[in-house]
Amino acid sequence: MIKTFTSLLLLLCFINFGFIPLLHAQAATILYTQDFNTSNDFTLLNGTQVNKWAYGSAAGNAGNSIYISNDNGTTNNYTITSLSVVQAYRDIVVPAGTTAFSPATLSFDWRAMGEACCDYLRIWLVPTTFTPTPGTQITAGAGRIQLGANLNAQTTWQTYTNTNINLATFAGANVRLVFEWRNDGSIGTSPAGAIDNINMLIPTCSAPTALAVNTITTTNATISWTGITPAPANGYQYYVSTSSTPPTSTTIPTGTSTGTSVILNTLSPSTTYYFWVRAVCSATDSSIWTAGGGFSTTQIPATLPYSQNFSILNDFGFINGSQTNKWVYGNAVGNTPNSIYISNDNGVTNNYTVTSLSVVQAYRDISVPAGTTAASPALLSFDWLAMGEACCDYLRIWLVPSSFTPTPGAQITAGAGRIQIGGNLNAQTVWQTYLNTNVNLATFSGTTVRLVFEWRNDGSIGTPPAGAIDNINFLIPTCKLPTAPAVAAVTSATATISWTATVPPPALGYQYYLSTNPTPPIATTPPTGTTTATSVPLTGLIPNTTYYWWVRARCSTTDASIWIGGPSFTTTQIPATIPYVQPFAANDFGFVNGTQVNKWVYGNAAGNTPNSIYVSNDNGVTNAYTITALSTVHAYRDIAVPAGTTIASIAFDWKAQGETTLDYLRVWLVPSSFMPTAGTQITAGAGRIQLGANYNQQALWQSYSNTNVNLSTFAGATMRLVFEWRNSATGGTQEPASVDNVVIRICNNITPVVTVVPASITHNSATITWPQHNGGAAYKIRYRPVGSTQWLPATGPIDVAPIAGPTQTYPLTGLLTPVTLYEVEVAAVCNVTNIGVYSHNEFTTRCDPTPPNVVISNISSTSAVVTWSPLVASATYEIRWKLVTDPATSWQSPPPPGTPQPPLNSYTITGLSSYKTYEVQVRSTCIGSTTPNPWSTSQVFTTVRVCEIPPPGLTITQLNPTSAEVVWDAYTGTGATNNYILRYRKVGLPGWTNINVSTNTYTITGLLELTKYEMQVANVCTGTPGNFTPLYYFTTPTVVYCPMHSTNFASEFISKVTAKPAGKPEMINITAGSAYSDFTAVPLKYIDMIQGSAGNQIIVDKTLSSGAKAGVAVWIDFNRNGTFDLDERILADGPNTNLTANATFSVPADAFVGSTDKYVVMRVAMAKDVIPVNCISFTDGEVEDYTVRISKLPTVNTLNQTDILIYPNPVKSILNVKNVSKKAKYKIYTAAGQIISSGIILNNKIDVSRLINGLYVIDIDDVQGIAQKKFIKE
Repeated sequence: MIKTFTSLLLLLCFINFGFIPLLHAQAATILYTQDFNTSNDFTLLNGTQVNKWAYGSAAGNAGNSIYISNDNGTTNNYTITSLSVVQAYRDIVVPAGTTAFSPATLSFDWRAMGEACCDYLRIWLVPTTFTPTPGTQITAGAGRIQLGANLNAQTTWQTYTNTNINLATFAGANVRLVFEWRNDGSIGTSPAGAIDNINMLIPTCSAPTALAVNTITTTNATISWTGITPAPANGYQYYVSTSSTPPTSTTIPTGTSTGTSVILNTLSPSTTYYFWVRAVCSATDSSIWTAGGGFSTTQIPATLPYSQNFSILNDFGFINGSQTNKWVYGNAVGNTPNSIYISNDNGVTNNYTVTSLSVVQAYRDISVPAGTTAASPALLSFDWLAMGEACCDYLRIWLVPSSFTPTPGAQITAGAGRIQIGGNLNAQTVWQTYLNTNVNLATFSGTTVRLVFEWRNDGSIGTPPAGAIDNINFLIPTCKLPTAPAVAAVTSATATISWTATVPPPALGYQYYLSTNPTPPIATTPPTGTTTATSVPLTGLIPNTTYYWWVRARCSTTDASIWIGGPSFTTTQIPATIPYVQPFAANDFGFVNGTQVNKWVYGNAAGNTPNSIYVSNDNGVTNAYTITALSTVHAYRDIAVPAGTTIASIAFDWKAQGETTLDYLRVWLVPSSFMPTAGTQITAGAGRIQLGANYNQQALWQSYSNTNVNLSTFAGATMRLVFEWRNSATGGTQEPASVDNVVIRICNNITPVVTVVPASITHNSATITWPQHNGGAAYKIRYRPVGSTQWLPATGPIDVAPIAGPTQTYPLTGLLTPVTLYEVEVAAVCNVTNIGVYSHNEFTTRCDPTPPNVVISNISSTSAVVTWSPLVASATYEIRWKLVTDPATSWQSPPPPGTPQPPLNSYTITGLSSYKTYEVQVRSTCIGSTTPNPWSTSQVFTTVRVCEIPPPGLTITQLNPTSAEVVWDAYTGTGATNNYILRYRKVGLPGWTNINVSTNTYTITGLLELTKYEMQVANVCTGTPGNFTPLYYFTTPTVVYCPMHSTNFASEFISKVTAKPAGKPEMINITAGSAYSDFTAVPLKYIDMIQGSAGNQIIVDKTLSSGAKAGVAVWIDFNRNGTFDLDERILADGPNTNLTANATFSVPADAFVGSTDKYVVMRVAMAKDVIPVNCISFTDGEVEDYTVRISKLPTVNTLNQTDILIYPNPVKSILNVKNVSKKAKYKIYTAAGQIISSGIILNNKIDVSRLINGLYVIDIDDVQGIAQKKFIKE
């Protein structure tokens, strides 16, 4: 079972992936119909062929179909270079008894372009015993019947119908219907074969045959067919549509007939129709629809004169059939804006498929008046363009009878009544005007002539654009038009236009129209001017401008000929002068492009940078060329060469890829009398000079430069510089030529006028300038001290290259000696060796501006000596000084006679202040200059300190909550006694604490924590104090304890702390482990103790891991100095395994008594394996801190509790008053006796928060008496 399933699965996989054909074994029955819209029942035999049958929606009429594809059905394209033969087939049951007298009908829709000879569809009927082989074509053999011929050359759906298929040899068996595609692997055109809407039946009602259409007019046509035998009982039905979609069995017919022809008389002019006919044998039995093909109604003839510029609408009919390249109407090309033109993409572009043979026609019917003879010839003009292929892809113009309808795919040939106008039109990518003034319409007199524009391409090679037609004029003129328009004597501002007069001359002369736009004038366009002559001198033209012109005869005020265009012309250039520099910010080059496909343009598609002139095949959009279109084009500029010129330099930037010896840029110098011709290369000749060779194979910008071009043959005349691009029509590489930055100069070695820039002269440098000659001269510079015989540099003159600007500048930097007279000379150089006469200038360098070195000596309390050196020659000096702290406006200078001058170089500054820091600077000024040299760097010094000066450096080196270590700079100078007075006080108090000190350091003790102080110090000078220093403020800090913690506490930690103070409540704290716990801010954990008490007990419970030992230490900072001193350790235990450690201790009699916010701290520490050391963290254990509040032993209150009392004292904000009435009053005095506050005591409280810190006196006046108290404001 498993093997069977596996084999089946593999079979399905092979089928799915194409190794085995997709099979449909069950034969279909007649009637067989397949439109492929829902499914496919054909077997596809593809093998390993590249182009395969596929089922899908890439082609269908409509919906899905089966078709050839090279991408698994994504498209209906095929690989033309890969030989392929593939088949699609369906088996169909043929009823027994089928004979030749009951023929079958087969119809299907198909399309295939392919190749005429070699890529096509074939249809076969074969026995089911014969299976076609992919890669091998079916051939004639026993029982094999080919239906029809090879099917191809159709890009639109066609209907194949065969109503007489003899299936007698297949009667009672199955027949295999095979569609075979073959392509030969050479050339061809997609789409490949496609099949849809298959019908196969043995009809009980036969279909009509030989459908035809006759007598087509603008609104009528007669359709006919060959009837069936016997005639159908219910006659025939016909269906007419402007769509090529075939009707179905249920489609409502357009009409019915018992005969075999019908006149259709409600048609629209110039419209394509399609029709089908079927027989109706009974109410329930009809034949299939037989297609009659398409036909087009004729046009309503236009009348002469006929004019069509296609700007609004199109009235031409198109005969395109299934050709790949078709006539369309649109705006992809126009002169201007619309036209009719050939297109392979339904009008999007004017391109054509060069490999697809096509013959298509555009036509217009025009009535010719009766009586028209050869003596009254017609005039036909139109604009056209077409590149194509010289021999084989072209436009033709025909005049044929309206009864002659061209056939798509077939060229019109000479025949009765057919007249070809002109020859083959092609090889033109720009609009041309065709004019024929002698068209003989005599054979069409009184009838309708059909004007036909025919495009033909042979399917080999070619170059777009294909044919296009615009601005058609067809008339029998009553006013003859002038002929042979010509242009002569073109200059930069003038030209002469001329023509051949009409016979007889027009009564009102001629009108001409001049424009820079190629759009032709119309009948109502106002003329530029009028004349009775046959030539007009045009003046006031713009140089280097292309002009277009037209002329017409004017026979009367109401009758004029059509406009006839003359040859366009380009005014010559106004010659440029030398030097000539062109970076193409604008363009002054002229272009000789003619009708070449690849043209010179000016733009920004290529530039070095940003604009340039370059070759382009799309009017400058890109710098690309059509490599298959032979082109020779020129860009030129006229340049006046001065008389006497011999040698010049020419340079330009260029780039071009092209093709080795076939696509390249050339550069020529030619006389202005020689005008290049588009399409023709310049060759060597009299007065013609080629610069270099062929330029190509460079994708990046290159620079050409030739400084030795001999222009003597052009001296005193005008030279034409020409850039010529030539490409073959074979191969090549993008991009074509680009040219930029053209420079022509004539060098002159005239002696330059040199200026030594005065402001540039320094002690060792100077800058010289001179005009740069516009001929591109180079220069040489030499210099030396006057009187020296050696020019500098010793190695030879300095070479200076030419520049683009007007002024040369050269700095002689760092090369000169101070205070020296120099001579400098400059000479112009042409072509390296042609050195002109040197110029001559002299100048003197300035003195050395380097500031001198400054030294300060002999510094006293009021003076200092300043010395500077070295002294430089030819300079004066000045000195200045100021306090370092003073602004820049405070500099002082010596009083008259001022700073000592060389050879003197020192000065004594007096009048200085003791112990002040000064800065001094010195600078020089070169003699003869009004600009001083830079100041020297400031030299800083401090005058000597005298005893009266307050000691500097007063500072605190160590500040504690109750002490401060103070230092200052000692005084050892004149009058020193080595004694000092230090004084300090709390900020706000009136009195000082004075301390006599014999060293320059002192430690102040007895300070209060978190209190602001001020202090001063003064020298004692021979018994008399000097000046005190400015006030120095400091604030004592609060107590801060060192950090201490464990790392691990999971196994060893403090589990409970019990404090049992003597005479105070017990405190117990049970905790879980932590590295550090701070209980100092937890009021319930406060410990109260009494100063001087004994018998206080501390108990610490430990949690230990099995077998672990731990030590315990407990400290209380009794003196509140922020340090747990050794004598403050009240417990040291272990390390041991005991789970409890305890100790009894006494509180020192001088222990710190706590206030409302100042207490001492107890630290409890437990560490594994050691007794903790204060301020040292450890690995295992715990640390806890607690607040301890120490109070004095209560004493008997000696105060009379009925007296007036104040508290607290010291006080921070609210002073409470006890035992006073509601009318009590108060006054507060400073320690100096100054009253600062008074009022009524409200609610027994006085707000003193705004008082500064210090001692105060308060007087209280109440009905109970008067009291005076002192209090301290903290």
